[in-house]
Amino acid sequence: MPLLQAGKREFDCGAVLLDKDGTLLDFKVMWLEWSRYVINELLAGIGQVNIISNTLEMAMGVDLTGWQVDAEGPLAGGTLTGLRAALEETLVGAGMKSEAAAALVAEAMRRSETEMDWGNLARPVPGLEEKLFSLKQKNFKLAVVTADLAERSKITLQTLKLDHYFDAVIGADLVKNTKPSPDMALLACGRLGVAPGNAVVIGDSPRDILMAQNAGSGSIGVLSGVSTRGQLAGADAVIPSVADLQT
Repeated sequence: MPLLQAGKREFDCGAVLLDKDGTLLDFKVMWLEWSRYVINELLAGIGQVNIISNTLEMAMGVDLTGWQVDAEGPLAGGTLTGLRAALEETLVGAGMKSEAAAALVAEAMRRSETEMDWGNLARPVPGLEEKLFSLKQKNFKLAVVTADLAERSKITLQTLKLDHYFDAVIGADLVKNTKPSPDMALLACGRLGVAPGNAVVIGDSPRDILMAQNAGSGSIGVLSGVSTRGQLAGADAVIPSVADLQT
């Protein structure tokens, strides 16, 4: 099997499973703009409910003024279902009926799917394509394992002309349990035809690292997303970016 090196750590593996946002793509550009859109839609639709933007930002785990993301908050560290529930709870806490809150949040998220310019907001981390090319040249099988939807992830990769580097794209909608459950990593390994122990997961959040551990795979944390080195301390190795991988 080909040899992958991250810092001083070497991995003898056949497959590399890469998180998308924060690992392949700039997390903040895409998802903070999405957060701004959703919050503005909610604020426009709440009527007389006593709530302000900061309250919704806290519910999402973002700070739009400081342009920051809480690595363990609902947006970066959770699921869309959990994020939706956090927003609904905040609206209900401010005085909105639960049914109305659920409908408003659902509509804001639905509108975001078509109103957001996803292609323009998708920005690869520096040096990404060169590194993907190098990994494929060394015969690594590559897969995306993301908490985002599989089809939207494929569209984003196609827009960036990076889709041909990947042998599989696994989204949270394709499995029963998302990160840190091993489901996505195990499904990716199954589609790539490699044992989980012969795969390495690369991601920018503690959930990526836990998913790798739960699947029995190696793990590499990257600092290109929303987590600090300390938050990624459970990884087998931590490097600045995917671009710093060596083969």
